[in-house]
Amino acid sequence: MLGKNLLLSQLIQDPSLKEALGSWGNLHVDTIALSAICMSSVLILGRIGLAQIGVEGSKGKIGALCEMLFKFVDDLVHGQIGHHYKKFFPLIAAMFFFIMAGNLIGIGPWKAFEHMSFWPKLADGEIFDLASPTTDFNVTLGLASLSFFTYILSGFWKHGLTYLKTLFGTAMAPIEIMDMIVRPSTLAIRLMVVITADELMRGAFLLVCPMVLPAGIMGFEVFIALIQAFVFALLSSIYIGLTVSEHH
Repeated sequence: MLGKNLLLSQLIQDPSLKEALGSWGNLHVDTIALSAICMSSVLILGRIGLAQIGVEGSKGKIGALCEMLFKFVDDLVHGQIGHHYKKFFPLIAAMFFFIMAGNLIGIGPWKAFEHMSFWPKLADGEIFDLASPTTDFNVTLGLASLSFFTYILSGFWKHGLTYLKTLFGTAMAPIEIMDMIVRPSTLAIRLMVVITADELMRGAFLLVCPMVLPAGIMGFEVFIALIQAFVFALLSSIYIGLTVSEHH
């Protein structure tokens, strides 16, 4: 991936069909497929974990892991939003788990499969480089936009139409407007840039020493993947918490 996504038009050989697709041919097939895999994996593992959690506690490793992550996100959201947190917990948790899965899916021995015949190639014949869907700005911007609109709508939910005065009715309105632009932008760009940098770093080490050194780099990438999911969920919770504050 990393700026060279696998387009739908590149998977179709028939020129007339390509033309008929029009702008739909520019769909990022790799991003859509990997995002679907991430969402499905989260749902499947969550279902398995739920089945393993009994009345007296966890009965399996997946159940224990799910319970630990659930408690972690629950404490995170509760700490930043307060007693209204349950209304926003499902969304923050979903974003956290999706981002974590999206970051982790790119960390794998995918280079070992690139020489095989089934591996897709780009239009210029270059071998397609599989990477995390979170290196695609469309994904990170979508997540940031979801966080942003939740942040804005939560203000109207808590304060009603008087929230308009907070946004536009004071001398600080220009700063508030700039803040509304900067927050989703930084959320989207930070996630994309950090994960892309990790992908590039691993690729560089694979070229230098393909046998041993990349294993350590991949371990570091797992840490960064978890941290970035945490940071995104934390900032989203902070923004919402500030908006629904009783003393806003």
